[in-house]
Amino acid sequence: MFISSTGMTRINDFQKYVPVDSAIAQAYEEFKGPGPEGAIKHQFFFGQGWSNSRWNREVVSNLVTQVIDQQATFRIPGDCLPSEVIKICLQDHLKQAHASWQLDKPRVHASGEHYETAQESHDRARSQENARSEKLKVNQRKFKKHRERLDTVNELLKNPRLSTTDRAKWKFAKEVLIKLGTDGQSSKHTDSDLALVTYEPFYCRRIVGQILRELDEETIARKLRNVHSKGKQ
Repeated sequence: MFISSTGMTRINDFQKYVPVDSAIAQAYEEFKGPGPEGAIKHQFFFGQGWSNSRWNREVVSNLVTQVIDQQATFRIPGDCLPSEVIKICLQDHLKQAHASWQLDKPRVHASGEHYETAQESHDRARSQENARSEKLKVNQRKFKKHRERLDTVNELLKNPRLSTTDRAKWKFAKEVLIKLGTDGQSSKHTDSDLALVTYEPFYCRRIVGQILRELDEETIARKLRNVHSKGKQ
């Protein structure tokens, strides 16, 4: 029903779809003009504010009525789907259709006042790419930090001369690390050794922060020992 009413062949191929003129939809929005009727009864509006526009709500309502009427017309047995369910399905189709239609169209600027220029579109794409790159770096940093902390605490717990108090402390630190996981590590925006230090841990508890600081000091010391060991080889 959705596809046939729009004149398109596939829901993900709407680049050539011709939506209703923005001026017509805006006039209806402001109660200054007629709504969807006649030849444009099923024609959607894809301009700014399309997702919650009064025009599109009415078009969807028209389609819901037509779906229900067609069941009776074609004498389809069984109960028809509730109108609310049909409405949700049509709204989902509308979102997919708009996404397809928008693919080769200029985007509305963040200000909402005009369409993006080629330079603005380029700047937005570059900003999004930088954000993705930074997020990847942060995730890699967190993964490395989590792995190094676990390696350190496991090495500490292997020490047979560890005191009962220290063993209990490092066991607790290991439990905390496992519960925090990779995402629970801090994400300092630096790749220096100081990035290992967590002053504000995922758990807002001073004892955890103190133990993790000690663990990070042990991690740095372990790194230095490994460097010195390799230097002697």
